[in-house]
Amino acid sequence: MQFSLNTTLATVPFLTTTALAGTGINGSADFRGCFDKGEKWTDLGTSEQIHAALDSNACNVDTGAWKVGEVLDICICVEKTSHYSADNSFHFSWTITSVPDGQDTATLSHDVCVGFAEEIINKCPHGGVFDMQSGPSADGGDVVGAAVTADPQQGPDCGTEF
Repeated sequence: MQFSLNTTLATVPFLTTTALAGTGINGSADFRGCFDKGEKWTDLGTSEQIHAALDSNACNVDTGAWKVGEVLDICICVEKTSHYSADNSFHFSWTITSVPDGQDTATLSHDVCVGFAEEIINKCPHGGVFDMQSGPSADGGDVVGAAVTADPQQGPDCGTEF
């Protein structure tokens, strides 16, 4: 399975990542903030299935104004197909860490949401946790900072750690 960040970078021109120390999720992050064990993105489904699930459950739904400290923490189901015999899922979360100076909130747009997820998907076969900053985006998203987790799981309910 191949993921491409090229289309997102065209609409999200500024995306930086920093690994967080100590993940608390599964305790096995390497220096990049990637988990070194657990399920892989390739176990969930195709790139198209993962992106469709992300869009319908987070990036087309949970956008808009966000304040520092606000949290999104959801389990996203990737439906089975003829090539994948079971529904699988991934844990996707963010905690907003910064908004533009002089503002109480930041607009977290579709493109910023996708950029957050794709950065981890592209870098981390088993998922991971990163401190990211993204934006501004062509679809109106502000520069937003967030601690972001994307973690593939076997089964439709994000496993027992969710």
